[in-house]
Amino acid sequence: MEAKPKRSYYLPGKLVASFDKECSKSGYVKEKVVAAAMLAFLDSGPDLRSKTFDRLDGFLHGKGKK
Repeated sequence: MEAKPKRSYYLPGKLVASFDKECSKSGYVKEKVVAAAMLAFLDSGPDLRSKTFDRLDGFLHGKGKK
């Protein structure tokens, strides 16, 4: 049986810090928030997925909300 390759994702520190702060402030379990966000992303259409990446880019590079 062949082993599946493992995936690794780079998360910018600014994004992780903001995520940690919001989860702590609201009392959410981080793993559940990530799972819910991934499900919402996968259930969305191509236009919404594109907007999601645009918003992330804006957040990481200080361009504000779109």
